[in-house]
Amino acid sequence: MLYTIYKIEKADNSFIVTGETSCGDIKGIWRSKDEPVSGKSYNIEISFGLKTSSVGRDDILTDNTRTEPAVSIRDGKNCFAVLCEDIDEIYYIRFSVDGLAMLDIENDDHTIKKGDFLIFSLPYDEVGIYPY
Repeated sequence: MLYTIYKIEKADNSFIVTGETSCGDIKGIWRSKDEPVSGKSYNIEISFGLKTSSVGRDDILTDNTRTEPAVSIRDGKNCFAVLCEDIDEIYYIRFSVDGLAMLDIENDDHTIKKGDFLIFSLPYDEVGIYPY
Protein backbone atom coordinates (compact mmCIF):
# COMPACT_ATOMS: atom_id res chain seq x y z
CA MET A 1 0.00 0.00 0.00
CA LEU A 2 1.34 3.43 -0.85
CA TYR A 3 1.95 5.57 2.24
CA THR A 4 3.09 9.19 2.22
CA ILE A 5 4.59 10.42 5.49
CA TYR A 6 3.60 13.90 6.64
CA LYS A 7 4.71 13.80 10.29
CA ILE A 8 7.64 12.14 12.09
CA GLU A 9 8.18 11.98 15.84
CA LYS A 10 10.87 10.23 17.85
CA ALA A 11 10.27 8.41 21.14
CA ASP A 12 12.09 5.61 22.95
CA ASN A 13 14.58 5.08 20.10
CA SER A 14 11.71 4.60 17.62
CA PHE A 15 10.23 6.74 14.91
CA ILE A 16 6.50 7.35 15.05
CA VAL A 17 5.18 8.19 11.61
CA THR A 18 1.87 9.60 10.48
CA GLY A 19 0.95 9.41 6.85
CA GLU A 20 -1.78 9.09 4.30
CA THR A 21 -2.95 6.22 2.14
CA SER A 22 -5.65 6.00 -0.51
CA CYS A 23 -8.17 5.05 2.21
CA GLY A 24 -7.11 7.49 4.95
CA ASP A 25 -4.44 8.34 7.52
CA ILE A 26 -2.50 5.88 9.70
CA LYS A 27 -0.07 6.49 12.56
CA GLY A 28 2.35 3.80 13.69
CA ILE A 29 5.83 2.68 14.64
CA TRP A 30 8.34 2.80 11.78
CA ARG A 31 9.87 -0.69 11.43
CA SER A 32 12.96 -0.17 9.29
CA LYS A 33 16.66 0.39 9.83
CA ASP A 34 16.39 3.37 7.45
CA GLU A 35 15.08 6.64 8.85
CA PRO A 36 11.73 7.83 7.45
CA VAL A 37 11.61 10.97 5.32
CA SER A 38 8.72 13.41 5.61
CA GLY A 39 6.97 13.99 2.30
CA LYS A 40 8.28 10.75 0.83
CA SER A 41 5.99 7.96 -0.36
CA TYR A 42 6.73 4.33 0.53
CA ASN A 43 5.15 1.00 -0.29
CA ILE A 44 4.35 -0.47 3.12
CA GLU A 45 2.94 -3.44 4.93
CA ILE A 46 1.13 -3.05 8.24
CA SER A 47 1.09 -5.29 11.29
CA PHE A 48 -1.24 -5.12 14.25
CA GLY A 49 -0.67 -5.86 17.91
CA LEU A 50 3.02 -5.02 18.24
CA LYS A 51 2.80 -5.50 22.02
CA THR A 52 -0.03 -8.01 22.26
CA SER A 53 0.42 -9.83 18.91
CA SER A 54 -3.35 -9.96 18.38
CA VAL A 55 -6.56 -7.95 18.56
CA GLY A 56 -9.32 -9.10 20.91
CA ARG A 57 -12.55 -10.30 19.30
CA ASP A 58 -14.53 -8.15 21.74
CA ASP A 59 -12.83 -5.10 20.22
CA ILE A 60 -13.99 -5.84 16.65
CA LEU A 61 -17.38 -4.97 15.19
CA THR A 62 -18.56 -6.42 11.89
CA ASP A 63 -20.54 -4.59 9.23
CA ASN A 64 -21.82 -6.17 6.03
CA THR A 65 -23.40 -2.98 4.68
CA ARG A 66 -20.19 -0.99 4.17
CA THR A 67 -18.81 -0.79 0.65
CA GLU A 68 -15.40 0.91 0.97
CA PRO A 69 -12.50 0.47 3.40
CA ALA A 70 -11.51 3.51 5.45
CA VAL A 71 -8.88 4.38 8.01
CA SER A 72 -8.54 7.47 10.17
CA ILE A 73 -6.94 8.77 13.33
CA ARG A 74 -9.39 9.76 16.09
CA ASP A 75 -8.78 10.47 19.75
CA GLY A 76 -5.17 9.28 19.45
CA LYS A 77 -6.10 5.91 17.93
CA ASN A 78 -6.10 4.43 14.45
CA CYS A 79 -9.63 3.54 13.41
CA PHE A 80 -9.92 0.81 10.80
CA ALA A 81 -12.88 -0.30 8.68
CA VAL A 82 -11.41 -2.99 6.43
CA LEU A 83 -12.74 -5.82 4.30
CA CYS A 84 -12.25 -9.42 5.43
CA GLU A 85 -11.04 -10.86 2.15
CA ASP A 86 -10.13 -14.37 3.28
CA ILE A 87 -9.82 -16.56 6.38
CA ASP A 88 -7.22 -19.28 6.91
CA GLU A 89 -6.40 -19.53 10.63
CA ILE A 90 -5.69 -15.81 10.30
CA TYR A 91 -7.78 -13.05 8.75
CA TYR A 92 -6.65 -11.38 5.53
CA ILE A 93 -7.93 -7.82 5.47
CA ARG A 94 -8.06 -5.50 2.48
CA PHE A 95 -7.39 -1.77 2.75
CA SER A 96 -7.09 -0.96 -0.93
CA VAL A 97 -6.21 -2.53 -4.27
CA ASP A 98 -2.55 -2.54 -3.20
CA GLY A 99 -3.10 -2.93 0.56
CA LEU A 100 -3.57 -6.34 2.18
CA ALA A 101 -2.65 -7.27 5.77
CA MET A 102 -3.05 -10.18 8.16
CA LEU A 103 -4.95 -9.90 11.43
CA ASP A 104 -4.73 -12.37 14.29
CA ILE A 105 -7.84 -12.28 16.47
CA GLU A 106 -7.66 -13.33 20.11
CA ASN A 107 -10.68 -15.22 21.49
CA ASP A 108 -11.98 -15.70 17.96
CA ASP A 109 -15.61 -16.81 18.00
CA HIS A 110 -15.61 -17.68 14.27
CA THR A 111 -18.57 -15.40 13.52
CA ILE A 112 -16.59 -13.23 11.08
CA LYS A 113 -17.20 -14.16 7.46
CA LYS A 114 -15.50 -13.34 4.18
CA GLY A 115 -17.01 -10.12 2.87
CA ASP A 116 -17.61 -8.61 6.31
CA PHE A 117 -16.03 -5.30 7.12
CA LEU A 118 -14.09 -5.38 10.38
CA ILE A 119 -14.20 -2.22 12.42
CA PHE A 120 -11.67 -1.77 15.22
CA SER A 121 -9.25 0.76 16.65
CA LEU A 122 -5.73 0.51 18.01
CA PRO A 123 -3.30 2.96 19.57
CA TYR A 124 -0.42 3.94 17.29
CA ASP A 125 2.10 1.90 19.31
CA GLU A 126 0.24 -1.30 18.38
CA VAL A 127 0.59 -0.62 14.63
CA GLY A 128 3.81 -1.43 12.76
CA ILE A 129 4.64 0.33 9.49
CA TYR A 130 7.06 -1.75 7.38
CA PRO A 131 8.44 -0.11 4.22
CA TYR A 132 9.71 -2.32 1.41
